[in-house]
Amino acid sequence: MVTNIFDEQNPIEEVAEYFNDLTKRAVQNLNETFAITILPKQKREDEPLPTEARQFSSYRTRMGTMLEYGLNTEIARLLKDDVDGKILSTFVSANQYPDFYIRRAADLNILFRIEMKAVDADSDEQAARFDVPTNEIVPEKDMLLLIGWEWAPAVNAKDDVIGEYPHIFASLVLPASHIAAERDARLEITGGQIIDGKVFVLSKKEGVMVPDPGNYGKFWRIVHSSRRTSTTTHNNSIQSFVAFLELVSEHTPRQRMAKIKKKIPTE
Repeated sequence: MVTNIFDEQNPIEEVAEYFNDLTKRAVQNLNETFAITILPKQKREDEPLPTEARQFSSYRTRMGTMLEYGLNTEIARLLKDDVDGKILSTFVSANQYPDFYIRRAADLNILFRIEMKAVDADSDEQAARFDVPTNEIVPEKDMLLLIGWEWAPAVNAKDDVIGEYPHIFASLVLPASHIAAERDARLEITGGQIIDGKVFVLSKKEGVMVPDPGNYGKFWRIVHSSRRTSTTTHNNSIQSFVAFLELVSEHTPRQRMAKIKKKIPTE
């Protein structure tokens, strides 16, 4: 029993650590059941994926939603066992921040909130972002759940490859305020500002403040290069976040191809 971890007075870091471990268990179960039995498809040549930009974006969003459903369903099941049904992990009905509420079963009171982001390693765009306004984040309650996924071979009983399925190869849960603080530190370093809740950046060409063009909160832009190895207030969280990004990068098509080329002998 770990019910005491859900005391609202507990540091969010301890709660996030518990959910980080719980999510890893849920991911393993999801990969072995839901993903491979509910989400498989035929080989790419027989059942191609969208390639046109708009369709690709829509498909990636749909996959993220299905993985979100499968993962939280598994998290809820494991959580129920861990706390004897006293705590629930529920979906948020409204299409808004966040994605999940962690509730006390006795009265459905919201104890914690989780926002989930699914990063498709097959997308060289790596367009995932966390751009929730800082003033909407509740530091003592909010967590960010990240997963990295890719298409993996689906095989039959004879070990013949018959298709592919979405396989989650990385996950991480950390306090949302830690990432928000790092994101805003980068904005300040680069000369940007948040004015009346809106993000502005310094235009190098014009030398004036202009509305952010959409880069604020992009995962691969959150940690400024000058802070990747420095000691920061939330150093452990940021180090884990950077390690997550590096692992996702290793699974991109470009990196996989680079590894293959290294193995090919040259004359």
